[in-house]
Parts: sequence; structure tokens; C-alpha cells
Amino acid sequence: MLCPRPVLRRVVTMRHNGMTYDAISTALNTKGITTPAGRPRWQRSHVWRLVRTAEAEQLLGRLRAK
Repeated sequence: MLCPRPVLRRVVTMRHNGMTYDAISTALNTKGITTPAGRPRWQRSHVWRLVRTAEAEQLLGRLRAK
């Protein structure tokens, strides 16, 4: 499943800003954002896997370069 680009960007930015995987999943759940699979609840492991994708790594690299 592909993660919508705005959600991926949000997750990567939160991680870049130092948020933990648990904090990110809580923030996404609070906002009512569904997982890429369409599930209503994010888990820490969902965030962990997402930030390790090639696309997330590229976004993170661009953030670090700024």
C-alpha cells in the first residue's frame, strides 16, 4: 500500500523534529488520519515501517540538508 504523500511528509517531518514513533502514532490517531491500509488506528510499528521506506528516506535526507 502506498502512503498518501501528505501523510508521509507529515510523518517524516514529525520524526525529523524529534518525535518518537509512539508520539507520532498518537498524533495521527488524534487527527483521525487512517493508515495507508485504511485502518483507523496507527501503531508505533506502522510509523517505524513507514519512515524506513525509500521515499521517506529521500524526504528525510532533504530535510536534513536544509
